[in-house]
Amino acid sequence: MRSNVTSIEQYLEDVDQSPTALGLMLAKRLKELREEAGVSSSFAAKAIGVSASQVSRLESGKRRWNEEDLVAALRTYGVGSKEDHLARRLLRASAKPEWTASFRPDVLPEWFELFVGLESAARQIRLFETRAVPGLLQCDSYAQAIVEGDAMGAASLARRRLRLRKARQEQVFRRNGPLVWVVLEEGVLYRQFGDRHVMREQMLHLKHLAESDPQVKVQILPTNAGVSRPSGSFTYLRFNLEGISDKVYTESPAGATYYDDADAVERHKKTIDRLVSSALDGEEIPALLGKAVQSFENIS
Repeated sequence: MRSNVTSIEQYLEDVDQSPTALGLMLAKRLKELREEAGVSSSFAAKAIGVSASQVSRLESGKRRWNEEDLVAALRTYGVGSKEDHLARRLLRASAKPEWTASFRPDVLPEWFELFVGLESAARQIRLFETRAVPGLLQCDSYAQAIVEGDAMGAASLARRRLRLRKARQEQVFRRNGPLVWVVLEEGVLYRQFGDRHVMREQMLHLKHLAESDPQVKVQILPTNAGVSRPSGSFTYLRFNLEGISDKVYTESPAGATYYDDADAVERHKKTIDRLVSSALDGEEIPALLGKAVQSFENIS
């Protein structure tokens, strides 16, 4: 087990606990209990009253446990009172509404909901970005320029998406929140969204975060850096929670892809480690961002 891992019992006492994360903890623990009891997934399926494929979905967190299924599983696995109590606590806590509950699917589609529910529970959010400054580090005017463009003139939709983006920032940048560690392609600094005023404001905002916010680490990958780059952006979520493995998230116009199998996660970890080792950091970052600020000055 990774050092300094927060146990299930500890996380249940965390005031900033994520129901989404708790649901994954429950799923993983129920799988472990079944395997420890020597019960096959097919036998468990019959005892619970679901199909074998549904057991797989329950144990992967793709389907939520309900009380009836949980009680049947715990009885079948012959768990003791301590494990029974812990599982029931997890079920109750994971059933609480996420902070995102008020957002409609046109603002928070199902494929994005899992990511938003997990990102604030991570220990580190590591990003490689090729198109734009990531949403967590966007100032209001830059976010508005991007969201309004993506919403294609639907003003109400744009306003609600902006509200979600602001709420995500507040969740992540709370006290004791995760480290946001981003590697930006150098071209991101000059790819214009909105007018020059907007770009100048965003570069100043990013420079301020890089210089003064201990929860933010910014690196810039020079255009001429001799390093193999992935074809697109991705986010690596690193956890120190019992029962939750690291995850990788990639997004496309059609939706999102999540990777949590060990091989795929390790490949992405090696990729972002390689990018980090080739990207500029430290005192070079304020200078590069200051240069970007200057490029958008002398606005008439």
